[in-house]
Amino acid sequence: MHLLTLIRTNYYLKIMARGLEKGMKRYLLRGIRYIVKPPAPETIDSLVGIEKILIIRPNFRLGNALISTPVIDAFRERFPSARIDYLATDKTFPLLQQRPIDHFYLLSRSAILRPWKCVTLLRRLRAQRYDLAVQVSGGSTSGFIVTQLIGARYSMGSRKGHQRWYSIEAEGKSSHAYDAIINLTHQLGVACRNRPLLQLTKQERSQAMTKIRQLTSLHSDHPSDTDFIAIFVGGHQNKRWPLAFWLMLIDAMEAHKIRYVVFLGPEEFRLLAPIEQRLKSSLYGSLCPPLPIRHFAAVLERAQLLVTPDSGPMHLAAALDVPTISLVRQQKSLAFVPRESYDTILWRPEINTVVEAIQANVYGQASTAPGHAISVTNYPKQCVTPQPSAAPTYSS
Repeated sequence: MHLLTLIRTNYYLKIMARGLEKGMKRYLLRGIRYIVKPPAPETIDSLVGIEKILIIRPNFRLGNALISTPVIDAFRERFPSARIDYLATDKTFPLLQQRPIDHFYLLSRSAILRPWKCVTLLRRLRAQRYDLAVQVSGGSTSGFIVTQLIGARYSMGSRKGHQRWYSIEAEGKSSHAYDAIINLTHQLGVACRNRPLLQLTKQERSQAMTKIRQLTSLHSDHPSDTDFIAIFVGGHQNKRWPLAFWLMLIDAMEAHKIRYVVFLGPEEFRLLAPIEQRLKSSLYGSLCPPLPIRHFAAVLERAQLLVTPDSGPMHLAAALDVPTISLVRQQKSLAFVPRESYDTILWRPEINTVVEAIQANVYGQASTAPGHAISVTNYPKQCVTPQPSAAPTYSS
């Protein structure tokens, strides 16, 4: 009972913090519109004396943080001798470790409840006198506010409305979130990876193999036999699938004798008990409780395939080049799902459709359709009907 009370208290605190955060952002935006003057238009070649760069992406969603990762390498290639710093959040910082960044600044949820901490952070950033501030996401209000208030000599970001807000502006819209990053870095004149990126260490991979052997040894007499299908039970808000769906999928995996590991995120604690109960008599499946994000990433890297809703682990798999089967419930998710030739997109599928897609992938029969941007007239061949009636649009 005490644990349940703590979980509920933490949930309400998060709701309160988000409410205060939205209110603060609204007032700050109004002030910025009156104070900030439009900067003079520039090109990347006209910038002078770029020695200190700040990349700005203070978002608490794991997927959004991962989507931004190719930006780091693009700026490092374009400005190899510059100091490149990054404004992230304490929750997403682990995903950015091992990347070529000189210094990280971290924003926490607790800072939203203590506005003076935000002011202190802004002062620290202004004191650095950055030559270039890069607002990675055009839809991030907090990133936009920071970009406008830290006093960098130049700024860069995606066009926002009719007024010019940045020295260098990326124009146009993208049908996919990964393409929005490419649009932004196109201004640099360097190549940019078209999906997220995560770099693991040898120690993390070794630790992961120990964990995988523990999980798979329950259903194998051969220690070297560590192949498994990863199933992530989670997602955000209306992107989630009901518990009954996952229990039926577990039953189907058992019936088809496919070895699998079920993963839960910290937000899916309520699903732990019923799934654990269903797996007690399992011959092929194991349950992996929530792991630290980098430990989870290293384990996921060894999976043959990830079955997942639109979620942070979906982007994590894309960063690790692990094939995915994306279970899509909402049309807006189509603008975020991985789209390589080895990825599969299933639109509101039945259980048998999911199992067939898993078998096709495991036995080398997966579709080889190219990973184009998704639209009504240009769906990947893997996508199962019925299709949505309109194409999603992701503004860059």
